[in-house]
Amino acid sequence: MSIRFKIGILALVVTACVSVMALTAIFSVRNLSDEVDLLRTHQIITQLSVVKLSRDMNYLSRLSRDIMLGGDYERDIKAVNDIADKVSNHFDLLYKAADNFETKGLITNAHYDTNDWLNSTKAVLAELGKNPTEDRHKAYKEYERDITPKAMKARESFEKILQCSEKDFKGGVEVFENTMARSATAVIIVSITAIVIIVLSFVVILRTILIEIENRRHAEEALSASDKTARALLDGIDNSTYLIDPDGIVLAINATAAKRAGKDANKLVGSCLWDFYLPSGISHKRKQMAAQVIATCRAARFEDERNGLIFDHTYYPVFNDAGAVVKIAVMSIDVTEQKKALKALEESEKRFRTLIEDAPIGISMSRDLRYTYVNRAYTTIFGFNDPSELIGTYIGDRIAPQCRSEITGLVRRCLDGGKVPFEFETIGMRKDGLRFPCYVDITRLTFDDGPMSISFTRDFTERKQAWDLMIQTEKMVMIGGLAAGMAHEINNPVGIIIQNLQNIERRLAVDSPDNQAVADGLGINLPQVGSYLDKRGIFKLLVTIRNAGERTARIVSNMLQFSRKSDSEHKLSDLPLVIERTMEMAANDYDLMKKYNFNSINFVRHFSPDLPQVKVNVTEIEQVMINILKNSAQAMSCYGTPDPEINLSAYREDQMVVVKVADNGPGMDEQTRKRIFEPFFTTKEVGFGTGLGLFVSYTLITQSHKGVFTVDSIPGNGACFTIKLPLD
Repeated sequence: MSIRFKIGILALVVTACVSVMALTAIFSVRNLSDEVDLLRTHQIITQLSVVKLSRDMNYLSRLSRDIMLGGDYERDIKAVNDIADKVSNHFDLLYKAADNFETKGLITNAHYDTNDWLNSTKAVLAELGKNPTEDRHKAYKEYERDITPKAMKARESFEKILQCSEKDFKGGVEVFENTMARSATAVIIVSITAIVIIVLSFVVILRTILIEIENRRHAEEALSASDKTARALLDGIDNSTYLIDPDGIVLAINATAAKRAGKDANKLVGSCLWDFYLPSGISHKRKQMAAQVIATCRAARFEDERNGLIFDHTYYPVFNDAGAVVKIAVMSIDVTEQKKALKALEESEKRFRTLIEDAPIGISMSRDLRYTYVNRAYTTIFGFNDPSELIGTYIGDRIAPQCRSEITGLVRRCLDGGKVPFEFETIGMRKDGLRFPCYVDITRLTFDDGPMSISFTRDFTERKQAWDLMIQTEKMVMIGGLAAGMAHEINNPVGIIIQNLQNIERRLAVDSPDNQAVADGLGINLPQVGSYLDKRGIFKLLVTIRNAGERTARIVSNMLQFSRKSDSEHKLSDLPLVIERTMEMAANDYDLMKKYNFNSINFVRHFSPDLPQVKVNVTEIEQVMINILKNSAQAMSCYGTPDPEINLSAYREDQMVVVKVADNGPGMDEQTRKRIFEPFFTTKEVGFGTGLGLFVSYTLITQSHKGVFTVDSIPGNGACFTIKLPLD
């Protein structure tokens, strides 16, 4: 047998063994569905098969050396034939089995230009559009299309391998992509695994087409495009975005985060988020938040501040298939400007709220005629302690009954968009039922949940009282002028009466020589005439007339002094004398004499003998005393006090002179006592008092004389008015 024949047999056996090894590797992974796992498993099994094949090759190599060196020819040839038969049978069985699966694989020798030893499974031929019977043993090159750079690169890689010697290349596995013909115009992209081994100094390349990867290529391209789109979106967001592991190692970062950190994004990947630009306090906070996200599997949100900037961070958990948190997505938003705007808005709202709350006029808002908001001034005006007492109540309850329908009608008209007066006057009603005059202005505000009415209310009680006081003052001035004129007119005839009365008394005097001379001349007994006049009470009548005239003169004099415009000059005066003169004027008051029977009141005086003089405006003190006496007389008369009495006392107390006027009348309750000095406050019936007397008296004592004016009273035990005037 020739040497060529021997080597051919060995090559046949070697190639068959290689084919068996390759198909075994291919079919061992036919059930793997994942393409990547298929490729990796294929490579591992193939490498293991190469190890087994090397062991068989060692045995075949020994046989070949024995044959070449002239060993036991019969024995060696028989052994080779036995191995070849077994391998050939196994090879046929494997290919028959392979055709029943969808595994795609083919085997070829190392050279592109030969047709030696090509075998393919039916799945490969079907994929390439070939006849499973006729095209099974065609050359690999017939299916190849060198139309892409990758195909050229694959051929160059094979050619480079072929040029390697046994010394340089010991065998291995290479993975390439190539383009193969499906038809005259259609091609497919495939992934090729080349198993390269050295057998008897020959380089044998086993090519296996695992799967068409065109769909995978499209998927990869789509995935790449999607990744680029996602990257563009993330980099276009003006928020810092990170992907970190549980230890804070940055796995991905967008352009905004890198820019804020002042570093290149690639350099930040792999660094620890807790370290690369955060202060220690903020770093600790972020570690806590990351631990919280991992422990709770829920997102966490917090804020921190650095370098004058405020960031709003949200940590989102990223789960694996088992539901465990393996990564954390971080979104950091610069909210500095938002915080500034929010703070400015809060401050503006606070200012306007303060403006509304502290406004001196009452402001209220209502819907469906019920309060939704009232400020402090509105609460105070209507006698409430807290705004919550008014919220939800009917606005008509705060309006006097006689004005209620009119005002609620105006509010409804305003809510309906109708015109209402700019400002109108009405009568409000406080919590305790007390009514008061007020000005109201109503307008309409529209909100998302519907229209509301807003009202501005001003209590003009004091203004009205001041107006009434002015009118009353004008009346009093007018009356004072009339009284002065009348006093002058009365004073003249009274003076004539008194003067003529004095003349009558002198001419009726018995001891007058002139009267006696005239009587003698007429033959009249003057003493008898005097006796007659005396017995007839003429002299007493004349005395009465004289006293009345003098009293009238004093009344006119006091009236002139009281009605005369008061000057601001305060003079040292004797208070007991001023009080006595005031009592005399009060006794001559027609109203007191007619209505209150002033003369029936018992006056008790307690004036300190060593009382110093005080600088006062006499007219003003007289006015004060008259008002006090009038009120005491009125109270006792109305109450029906059986033995009315007024105690007047004056004494010194430190650097003050104290004057007290106490009666035994009905007294007053605490509410009346507190309001006794208010303007226009009166307990008299309408038409019988203005409520200004004690108010004016209080003003004269406290402001004009810098003194103190108080009242003490217990119901049923009378009242005591106390005046304290400074000596300085």
